[in-house]
Amino acid sequence: MADPAATAELLRRVVGRNLEAVTEARYWREGVRDGDAESLLHFWLHFEGNPPLMVHGVGEHLSLSFSEPYESYDMEDQGETRVGPATAPDALASLPGQRLLDAALIQRRTPMPSVGGVLMRCERLDFVVASVGDEWVLTQGAIPPVLRSHLVSGVRVSQAN
Repeated sequence: MADPAATAELLRRVVGRNLEAVTEARYWREGVRDGDAESLLHFWLHFEGNPPLMVHGVGEHLSLSFSEPYESYDMEDQGETRVGPATAPDALASLPGQRLLDAALIQRRTPMPSVGGVLMRCERLDFVVASVGDEWVLTQGAIPPVLRSHLVSGVRVSQAN
């Protein structure tokens, strides 16, 4: 389960920095992949001056950790995982080249707080990344209206002084 305080501290290390690149791990089968959110397994945000920040969704939880992207791998008759740069028209391709101004943890509406996502406010756009029912939510703007009964924007993370 993602600890809100630990997640906020990781984000604090990248707020105010330029996002130089995004690396994605995607599932492919027989040379074809599903749509943007459906084929995404993990991704890494490459902020200047920091190791890559890996984003991993499991069920209703989002976890962040600093780690290098893994290599692409073949799963024989089960398909393959390809790891490489985010490219248009996929949603994460819109993020590189921007500075992260601040972020807000997105929490599930439950008595025990846990991180379900992050709202990133960048120079040219706001971007939501969340894990809901083991599926990725990747969208520009605010938390989508259909998810507001399940998710709420919580602790805002600003640049450390």
